[in-house]
Amino acid sequence: MSDLFLKIVNMSISASWLVVAVLILRLVLKKAPKWVNVLLWGIVAVRLICPFSFESALSLIPSAETFPEKIISGPSFDVQTGITPIDNRINDYLGDRYFEGVTVPTNNGNNVMTILTIVWIIGILLLATYTIISYQRLNRKVDTAVHYKDNIFQSENVSSPFVLGIINPRIYLPFSMNEQDMEHVVAHEQAHIRRKDHWWKPLGFLLLTIYWFNPLMWLAYVLLCRDIELACDEKVIKELGNEQRADYTQALVACSVNRRMIAACPLAFGEVGVKDRVKSVMNYKKPAFWIIILAVIACVIVAVCFLTNPMGFQFDEATHTIVSANHFDMRNADDTVAIEMNPAQISELSSRLARVKNTKKSDEYGGFTPGYQISALLKDGTYIRINGYSFSNNGMVDIEWNGERYVVSDGEFQDYLSRICVGGDVAVAEPVPSVTKWFDYLETPDEMQWGGRHEINLPEFPDVTFRWTYGEMMAVTGNEITSLYTGMPIWNAYFCDLTGDGLSELCSTISWGSGMIDNRVTIYDYANGASYELSDRGYFDFTLRFNEADGYLYVDKKKYNTDELVETGRLVFKNNCIQIEGFSNEAHQVFQAEILEDHNGYYLVKPVEGSWELNSADRIEVPIRNAHPSPEPEIGDVIEIEYSGEILETYPARIADVYGIKVIKETETWDLIPMVMVNGILYLDTGHESKIEARCGVMDGEITSQVDGNKQPSVDDQSNFGTGYGYQYGATEGTIELFMNGKWWIFATEEAR
Repeated sequence: MSDLFLKIVNMSISASWLVVAVLILRLVLKKAPKWVNVLLWGIVAVRLICPFSFESALSLIPSAETFPEKIISGPSFDVQTGITPIDNRINDYLGDRYFEGVTVPTNNGNNVMTILTIVWIIGILLLATYTIISYQRLNRKVDTAVHYKDNIFQSENVSSPFVLGIINPRIYLPFSMNEQDMEHVVAHEQAHIRRKDHWWKPLGFLLLTIYWFNPLMWLAYVLLCRDIELACDEKVIKELGNEQRADYTQALVACSVNRRMIAACPLAFGEVGVKDRVKSVMNYKKPAFWIIILAVIACVIVAVCFLTNPMGFQFDEATHTIVSANHFDMRNADDTVAIEMNPAQISELSSRLARVKNTKKSDEYGGFTPGYQISALLKDGTYIRINGYSFSNNGMVDIEWNGERYVVSDGEFQDYLSRICVGGDVAVAEPVPSVTKWFDYLETPDEMQWGGRHEINLPEFPDVTFRWTYGEMMAVTGNEITSLYTGMPIWNAYFCDLTGDGLSELCSTISWGSGMIDNRVTIYDYANGASYELSDRGYFDFTLRFNEADGYLYVDKKKYNTDELVETGRLVFKNNCIQIEGFSNEAHQVFQAEILEDHNGYYLVKPVEGSWELNSADRIEVPIRNAHPSPEPEIGDVIEIEYSGEILETYPARIADVYGIKVIKETETWDLIPMVMVNGILYLDTGHESKIEARCGVMDGEITSQVDGNKQPSVDDQSNFGTGYGYQYGATEGTIELFMNGKWWIFATEEAR
């Protein structure tokens, strides 16, 4: 609820700028038709109703998010109105102290926001209660009203005319009203109904009920009611002569007495602002056409400038490639050296730049010297510099690019910058595997040699000649020719030592099929006689390419038979298997199982004793469309299966996404039950599922490394059965709960078990 209140506050502040603009335009457009003012208030309503908005370079809103999300959990406030002098004064005053010597307690922002949210809800309830009571009181007064004609009623309890009702509005008149006044009053009230004013006033009060804490909204509501009346008067009198206008003003004056009850009810439409309306009626002149045109143009300009949010930082991964990057941190060192970022870190940096939120164009920190920074060189020769200025927390961050600065209020991005620069995410740079390009007809398909062949020799395979024809890849040793793989055709071939054993693997893009043709990636490990294939027939196409920027082979995944790119990632070898780094399915698990049955397209297996998957099912179907092990497994063999996602609860159970299968000579010893180490404590699997349903979505940690199943974990966040599992501390002392296969499983210390 605090998140909702914070959103409402930010929307209210953005709308306040629009209210100020409308107040100014009301003065400038005095000679314009009065319906223009009502239209301007309608634009304010749109800003208050819509929780989102487009970004525009024409926006005059200083900041779309004055109070960032981190205010809820942060120790103190960080106000971002978009006006630097105001921001600096407020934030310097608030700082991290209430008074001299009194420090703000931890999570103070959370506590304050909770209190303010409660006050906001109470205010809404009070205004809603007031509306209901006032409506019921007025409704009781007109219970005895007598039908006059059409939707017009007369009552002795009514002293001033008004409209009541939203779906079926009625006009109520006092019995004492003479026929001349009645004619003008009825025309006025019917004009209200035709203009749907009996809808717009309740909508205005509903918005006031939500945004009651903003004084400008009260002023806007009062002026809306007055402008509605003026617009309605104008609609009625533009066809009247001077004498009839005098009679109309006399009717207004007669209706202006004893109207307190009507004015007090937000759902009733009575007469307000009579003095100003009389002046407007008597001085009415039909607006010139050019004034109307200018007024409409002014409304359009206001809508464009105030219904859109200011443009923030925009980074497109598809068009902007980071060639290299480094970072430094001066917060805890006098002599600072820039540290080069490895390809994995550069890939993450690019992704985070494309997704950074809550940025605004501002030179707020332009005169400051950064205490820590990431500097990235792009392929077009430009630099992006991400600067951090605060030595006490992760705030005060901006991005400098193409001569512009953008202040960043995204707390997650601020934390990322600080963590990278301090070295928290710094990993040992992995050596880039050497890639040898043999040929690539994907780059020049018209040059495909359908009747020719290519041959190549590699130093690491001195007795082998690799031979390509358009449909087959072969290895020639003396007089023997071995077929490695086939395609229709084989589009490209690269040699790359993915496994790190010093011997290159053959990597190719092939087309396959008759009638229904798909593209797939094949990797052949000639040294070990193993092949791997990445395919999803009929759903996705996969193609291989060499990226000169970082020296890696990349796999592009596209929707089947289209050029629509779904995702792209580097071809790497990790955790003893081929992987596509950057694809959405990076969280892989591995288990061993015995093949019970061999069906067309899948194996039926039984997980070996002690494996975690045995807790889920004793029979699992393993599809093999994307995994082609070599040698071919047989019934009774034990295989190692690499997969991601959940084990589907069918019988037999089923794994949806399999990424690797290999035959192992003998079952590994699983004489230890599944266990994890967290904060130096071993937690053992209890085999019990947690029954707690309501839990927060934030994990306390994640299992990031593993040891063999017959060993005990020895470092924090390590298991002996897999990685990628999030965990939360359990409700019972000595327990934690791991989220695996869509369920929460209880692990406990030896004592707690």
